[in-house]
Amino acid sequence: MKKKINNTHLTYEGRMLIEKLLNEGKSVTEISKILRRDRSNIGREIMKHRIVFYPSTYNNSHPCTKYETCNIKEYECYIHCKNIETNLCPKLASTTHVCNSCNSKKGCRYAKYYYKALEADCEYRNNWKKDREGLHYTEEEINILNIDFYYLVLKNKSIYHSLAIINKRGFNFKISTIYKQIGRNQLNLKRSDLPRRRKVYKKEDVNKSYKREVEGCTYEDYELYKEQHLESNEVQMDTVEGIKENNAPVILTLEIVKINFLFMFRLDCKTNKEVLNELKHFENKITEEIFNKLMEILLTDNGSEFVSVNEFKKLFKEINIFYCHPYSSYEKGSIENNHELIRRVIPKEISLKPYTQKDFNLLCSHINSLCRKDMNGKCPFELIEKYISLDKLKELEINYIKEEDVTLIPELLGDKNIDNIKRYLDGKEILKANIRLLTEDEKRNIFGGKKNENE
Repeated sequence: MKKKINNTHLTYEGRMLIEKLLNEGKSVTEISKILRRDRSNIGREIMKHRIVFYPSTYNNSHPCTKYETCNIKEYECYIHCKNIETNLCPKLASTTHVCNSCNSKKGCRYAKYYYKALEADCEYRNNWKKDREGLHYTEEEINILNIDFYYLVLKNKSIYHSLAIINKRGFNFKISTIYKQIGRNQLNLKRSDLPRRRKVYKKEDVNKSYKREVEGCTYEDYELYKEQHLESNEVQMDTVEGIKENNAPVILTLEIVKINFLFMFRLDCKTNKEVLNELKHFENKITEEIFNKLMEILLTDNGSEFVSVNEFKKLFKEINIFYCHPYSSYEKGSIENNHELIRRVIPKEISLKPYTQKDFNLLCSHINSLCRKDMNGKCPFELIEKYISLDKLKELEINYIKEEDVTLIPELLGDKNIDNIKRYLDGKEILKANIRLLTEDEKRNIFGGKKNENE
């Protein structure tokens, strides 16, 4: 027996078939078997879209039973009257509830109901379009979306995080619906306010073979180790650059993959020695035991600051380090997603010299307090205690930020950051970097006159 089709809308061809079968006198059950749909589905379609035809007023025979006592007596008033009452044919009490196949239509003085495919399909399409136009919200819900939700998204640049906050107040807004309404310009929030508005261009094919000696530490070795150690902890490592110049500071990033928890460390320059020194400093802060357990697997790229396998293994004997293929950042996509959050505050092509470790700790705290869809609405901070105690994090000056206060825009790091961005980027380049600086009114609405945490 063929499977029923219940999760798709009826087409015009399907409605034409229903009309044809009704004209032939087929029952609802027989029609449902031919169309392979539920009997109730066909019954609702017929009842919802059937049209009524009233008998003529020949010989002063009016179709409305209230005509004699009604105060409104106009020619064919029954056509537009909402309170009309008619005598229904007893045959309409049973299925199919339409007169398509009735042999007594000629001369019948009852109101007649017919199912017509063309009218049914037009009514369906008009209703479908009408249901998707406009905003079906109360005045309170519209105000919430256009004020509270709007400023939350401007502040943290995350639709998901902002909706999670709003829905905890007792609302039930759907993220897919919100995206559609933004695309239709039905809300104050526009596409230009969202972080991922830049077009993604296809990259040219490049040679992805290893250019440095990483025998035993390739991405294939990583996949094999993961298969054999399913419960192992994994950390991804990378650097975030500012302007490309000799001895320019960079950010060393480490991420606990299972919970997307990010660490950020300021390096004075992008060298192997700086990376090893910072990792050793991090190990001393959280203790060697926690460090080795946390970083059982360390996945990074082929950058010159990382590829020193022998030196690394001498210094960190318990850690299994592996390298992605060249030009394959997607192989460590988890940490790259966190880099995108960093770039919402500190865009590319600007110098990192003005920033201190305190700035990066603050940014790191906000990133780790952002709700994540792939963690069922929890933020990385809510899951970190399984790996590192909160006391150790306080020593690293990484703190939990209340969800309403999470900020991932340049204003987080104060005027110093804004001035630095404007120094290196003009208006066109700022837009290209997916950065939108707040107006003074927006700053007042978001921060309420409070001074920034970092100022």
